[in-house]
Amino acid sequence: MVTGSSRLRRAAGAALAFFIAAGGLFSGVEARVRNVASPEDIESIRFLSPNNMPIKVLVVYTPGQKNENFVISLIDIVAKMHEKGLVSKEDAFKVHVVPGWEMGEADYENIRNKVGAERVQKYVEFNKGFTTRDMWMQDWGEVGVVKIKGQKKPQTVVFDSNRGRDNAELPSILANFWNSYLVKNPSNANSGGDYGGNIEVTPDNVLLIGNTSTPELRAYLEKHGYKNRLAVLETDWLNVGHVDEYISVCPNQKALRGYTLIKANPRLALRLVKDASDEELKAITHKEYRDALINVKKYLIKAEEDRAKAMKLGRTSRTAAKKPFSEAVLEYIELPEGSDETLIQSRSGATLTYGHEVAKNQVEEFIKLNLTLGNLIDTNIKRACEKISEVRKDSGKPHSVLSFPALFRKMNNGKHIAYLPGSVNQLILNNQLIVPDPKVNSMRKHINRTAAMIGLHANFIDSLPYHNLQGQLHCGTNVFRHPNKYFVKPR
Repeated sequence: MVTGSSRLRRAAGAALAFFIAAGGLFSGVEARVRNVASPEDIESIRFLSPNNMPIKVLVVYTPGQKNENFVISLIDIVAKMHEKGLVSKEDAFKVHVVPGWEMGEADYENIRNKVGAERVQKYVEFNKGFTTRDMWMQDWGEVGVVKIKGQKKPQTVVFDSNRGRDNAELPSILANFWNSYLVKNPSNANSGGDYGGNIEVTPDNVLLIGNTSTPELRAYLEKHGYKNRLAVLETDWLNVGHVDEYISVCPNQKALRGYTLIKANPRLALRLVKDASDEELKAITHKEYRDALINVKKYLIKAEEDRAKAMKLGRTSRTAAKKPFSEAVLEYIELPEGSDETLIQSRSGATLTYGHEVAKNQVEEFIKLNLTLGNLIDTNIKRACEKISEVRKDSGKPHSVLSFPALFRKMNNGKHIAYLPGSVNQLILNNQLIVPDPKVNSMRKHINRTAAMIGLHANFIDSLPYHNLQGQLHCGTNVFRHPNKYFVKPR
């Protein structure tokens, strides 16, 4: 049996060579070994955003969870970024593969065979000193820089969310690899709301944090650099409860502030389903999604036909109270993007009154639920934008907000989870978006067009090994980023 301390020593010895070169990449940032920084020594912490350039992309390869295709696709995307000249020599980075506990030599060989030995040598490093049963790399924490009393320059820091579990040792191991400080979440509640997926930051250093986080964590962050810089967003309606389930931050050279907020948009998803051809929906390979979305389309098309009949009969002046639910839904999803009109008033989605009859069947309930959650998401995006304007003192200036289609479902416990793979929960590497495949072609096309609008490229990857366990690609990866180098510098 390998004890925790012996595994720690073995990990530090075996994998140090993989990371030691990273110290030279931190031009202007001093790094020195210090395993634990006392809170009293810390002046401020700054987490790094997707605008910062990557140095290492962490992912766990767990053959038992069947995520081989994702890992190979990720390596392929990173390799192509370098091979196509999208990454300069001095900004080159690698995929750091942490093996699942059951991974054997045959699995290493399988990656070499499928990726190519030369590519593996150039763009991949295997951590042969640490194995894990926990593939949720985002959850153990965040990476940033910290200002320490008595130090002139900021230092690199690994923030341990105090998740524990099978990755309990990993933050300290990575801090040793990087010769960085290690800071630990003061809360011992083991709350999922304190995990890294619930701590997102804009390039201008406004923290987007879910209300499922503990008061102890929020107080700690406020004391160490984020006072009056926290946008506390509602995540308690989600089963996992993380902000990265419905919002992400992307670099955007064209945007006023240098970045764009991308939100999950159920209303957009319903509109795309309605407008999709029958052939497209029938081509969805996943039977549950295929059947459900075909039924959603049938419902919306019938609503369209009923509305046309009503208009033909001259009943165009019907009051809201006389309109059927289906027609009200149709009018709402047809509103142009950015409209402030609100159809759904109830946050819980238990009852829809607003002058319309209550939903009567499962399709109506599904649509009602998603419009309710879409309204809730919009409210929180507005809250994030207001906080950004408050911090920057630029009230009145427009925010860059774009939508990716998304649909949610209710769990037995009353919380909610992504129904289709959640495309907003994405991995961002410079101008490449690595996006969970939503399984619907019109949704892929919309995401492609949206990404291209801001100079980014969407790469769709099957995320079902993560999605089926209530997570997505962002949840299953983490990125060490350069604190002083930006793909797009915040303005």
